[in-house]
Amino acid sequence: MYHSELKNCIALLYPEAADYNTLLASLADFIKREIRPGAATIDREEIYPRENLYKLAEQGVPALPFPRELGGGGLPYPVFVAVMEMLAAGCANTALQLSIQAMVCEGILLFGNELQKDLFLRQSGLLAGTSLAAFALTEPSCGSDAKAIKTEARRSGDNYLLKGIKTLITSPGEANYIILFAVAEEGISTFIVPTTTPGFQVLKVLPKLGCKGHPLSTIRLDNCQVPAANLLGTPGKGLTYGKHFLNCGRITIAALGVGIAQAALEKALAYSKRRKAFGSSIAEFQLVQEKIADMVTEIQAARLLTFQAAQLKERGLEYTAAAATAKLFSSEMAQRVCDKAIQIHGGYGYIDGSDVHRHWRDARMLSIGEGTSDMLRLLIAHLALKEGS
Repeated sequence: MYHSELKNCIALLYPEAADYNTLLASLADFIKREIRPGAATIDREEIYPRENLYKLAEQGVPALPFPRELGGGGLPYPVFVAVMEMLAAGCANTALQLSIQAMVCEGILLFGNELQKDLFLRQSGLLAGTSLAAFALTEPSCGSDAKAIKTEARRSGDNYLLKGIKTLITSPGEANYIILFAVAEEGISTFIVPTTTPGFQVLKVLPKLGCKGHPLSTIRLDNCQVPAANLLGTPGKGLTYGKHFLNCGRITIAALGVGIAQAALEKALAYSKRRKAFGSSIAEFQLVQEKIADMVTEIQAARLLTFQAAQLKERGLEYTAAAATAKLFSSEMAQRVCDKAIQIHGGYGYIDGSDVHRHWRDARMLSIGEGTSDMLRLLIAHLALKEGS
């Protein structure tokens, strides 16, 4: 799981850091032993991976890239990206929650005041992963067009009353806190909402194609009263904050794409060696080898794009374009690689219960969430044209 290509990426960035290799090798063993064996059951029975998340919290994984003074591990973001890749290869459902968790914690770290950082990140356990997070921007009438959201935030004394509907939200009924965007008097603003707040309702779970361990839900806010102290940052800056949340999330989603694709590749390699046809293993057939070569090349290209974005973020440099490029390429690459893995497996890759079947279904989500492929292409082109002007 901590394979040579991943080791090489870490070695290129941190040639003297033997401790990172030791940590990643240890976590790879942990994921193989504790996380991966239950992944198919989580998918088949649509079980939220809470037990896995608590196991990871016990290992300190959610806190790895965050400051030590808040209880984090203080590790470089590329090292966390390596963990996310391995975790996605083991169980995409578990990795998805950790991706959301990291995005939410990063946003609070960037835009929260000192009291909010202490209360929500440290005391409430979001950083440690003992409390779980969700993110709510999308509404029934708007997704990519975030400026069109209609959820209202009305000031009432020392509180805000939130009213509206959010949809296509990942696991809001499982989360303890949700980052939520609503229109206040000053414009779109960002709130930290405990999911136990009266007026916060999960209406229904939406059936879906993949990542079946995560209930995708619609929520209603019926005069949900939130303390004004839970307003994140400055009123009216919600769209700006949302872009920063999503930039961070795109890096970990790109890592998920690499991990899912790597898992599909490894299963295709093993199957091609043992499957016999016309007197030899199908791994000896040139058309199968062509697929394998393409899979390996695309995975490594996506991995390098993802590490580039992570390293730019780690160094405090502008990484919007790098994150968008990594997420766009990785999410679409994962679908192509998983499709080739299904093709190599033939009929056995198509039937229910097939792991490569599961990997393809999980990968399909990646080019929609955290910015659709179309929106990312527009963003990348806009930034390229701006750079060239």
